[in-house]
Order: sequence, then structure tokens, then C-alpha cells
Amino acid sequence: MNKPSTSEIVAVASELLVPMSAVERTIRYPVLGRWENDADHSYLLATLGCALACQIDQKLDLGKISQYALVHDLVEVHAGDTTIWAEEEWRESKTRREADALQHIEKRFGTSFPWIAKTIHVYERLDEPESCFVYALDKLLPYIVMDVVDHQPFPPTRDVYEEKMATARQKISRYPKLLAYFEDLYAQHKDKPHFFASD
Repeated sequence: MNKPSTSEIVAVASELLVPMSAVERTIRYPVLGRWENDADHSYLLATLGCALACQIDQKLDLGKISQYALVHDLVEVHAGDTTIWAEEEWRESKTRREADALQHIEKRFGTSFPWIAKTIHVYERLDEPESCFVYALDKLLPYIVMDVVDHQPFPPTRDVYEEKMATARQKISRYPKLLAYFEDLYAQHKDKPHFFASD
């Protein structure tokens, strides 16, 4: 195995890792005066994931959780972020866009940094408790952050909200031990009138 050259290290940082900060998400941080980005989100997911996992199930491997959390959205540097609030056409193209992005990452960095694409592939199989935990927490995290900033990025009508929450609940059920946290946040958010558009 050849060690990466300095230029390859600079390339992966400049083309893949640093650009994570440029992928904006849908929640605004009022105290920072900017939108959340994928780097913020991945850091939150990795740190909270490790802290929470060892309290929920001590059999979970924190090394895997941190690795999966750090790479889970790297494809979005090329594919863009896709939220449950996105237009249907954008949501439907997500699988194709992300597969193309992963192929690009493999082609560009598969030789110099094989760990990146390999770890994304392992995570995306969702065949381990750790990957299922990270997947579910990733879907729960926006609701935690919404509670922190007391802001709903796209205030929906209550009917639309219930529809979106059913989708979120189904995804979070990939790791059922996280569902109780979702239900707590769901109940709290329902009591916040400013989270909703008028019916």
C-alpha cells in the first residue's frame, strides 16, 4: 500500500472535505446568522451519536458510529442535500444522484483514500446495528436542532406536517430505541403554533 502524497492529501481536503461546509441544509442558526451545513450536521451526528449510543446500548461500537456519521453525507458534496421538504422530483432523483456521486468519489479517491468509499458502502448496506443507529439518528437530528433553534424551516400546515412525520417515524424505526425521542419531540413541536402555516 502506497502512502498518499501531499498533493493527494490537499486534493481530498480541497475537493471533498472542506466543501462539506458549503452544502447548506434547511435549518438556520440565528445565533450564528447562517444556515446549518453538512459539516456542522456530521459533527453533531458523530458527537451526539457516540455520547448517546453508549447510554442506549453498550454493545454498539463507537468507532463504527463515529466513522459512519462522518462519511454518511460526503456524497452530498456532489449530489446536494435532499430533505423531506424538497420537491418530489428532487427527492425521487436522490438515489441516482448519490450513486453517481459515490462513483465519482471512488474514481477520484479510491486509490489514494480507499477508506472513504469503502466506509460509505458499508454504512449504506444498513446491515449492522451501528449503521442502523446512525441512519435513524440522522433522521432524528433535524428535529433536535429545530428544538434548539425554536424554528421550523418550512412551516407546513398541520396535515402536511402529519404526513411528513409519518415518513420520519418510518425511517427512525430502523433503530427502534430512538423512536421515543422522536415521539417526545413530535409532541412538543405540535404545541408550537409558530412551527405551522395556517390551514
